[in-house]
Amino acid sequence: MKDLSHDVAYDITLQQINLLIRKKDYAKAMNHVETLAAQLEEDDADVHQRAKVMILKARIHERAGTAPKGFSLAVRAATLAHRAHLLPILWEAIGCICGVLHSLDEFQGSLQMLENIMPQLLESGDCDLSARSYSLIADAQVGLAGLMTQETLQRKEKLTRGLESLDMAFGEFAKLQDVGGQCDVLAKKASILQFNGDRVLANDCASQYLSIRKSAMEEM
Repeated sequence: MKDLSHDVAYDITLQQINLLIRKKDYAKAMNHVETLAAQLEEDDADVHQRAKVMILKARIHERAGTAPKGFSLAVRAATLAHRAHLLPILWEAIGCICGVLHSLDEFQGSLQMLENIMPQLLESGDCDLSARSYSLIADAQVGLAGLMTQETLQRKEKLTRGLESLDMAFGEFAKLQDVGGQCDVLAKKASILQFNGDRVLANDCASQYLSIRKSAMEEM
């Protein structure tokens, strides 16, 4: 039986890495992941932990703008999770894969995968994963709209659905008091609204962004 202290140390390290990712300190986050991976290798880690480390690396690459580098890691994590029936890990890996697909303008395939997993994912109660998945769905919808060269009803519908998904993502990030996540969502919303010519609503998003940032700074 594994020492309980190892599991506690593992969970604490995960929280530290996630915090660094939220702060956008990707270099430090990757260093922590590499250290954790080496430790898990020494401790003969289980499938769940090994897959989680792969996903963390893939997420860091995605957030740092080097998503293709994390593609093989995300696929390997998804394969491990599928074989071991680890659904939350599988869903997270799919999210990482979708992030790579977005960088290749493969929005339709990404959207289909995300919409297929969302019902079960939402039942899990994982607010962080739900928030990130909703944000990815919004990115896919907006990406599809961007591929349409002419202004059509279909393009408008895609942008509207993108805004709706961002609202859902914002709600999940708010539950976590994730300031970075909330602000990222508001920035995306403001861009879409500005593109649509809704300057008043875009300015409202900008004001809300500044208010959240200010409140977070005052609490530090």
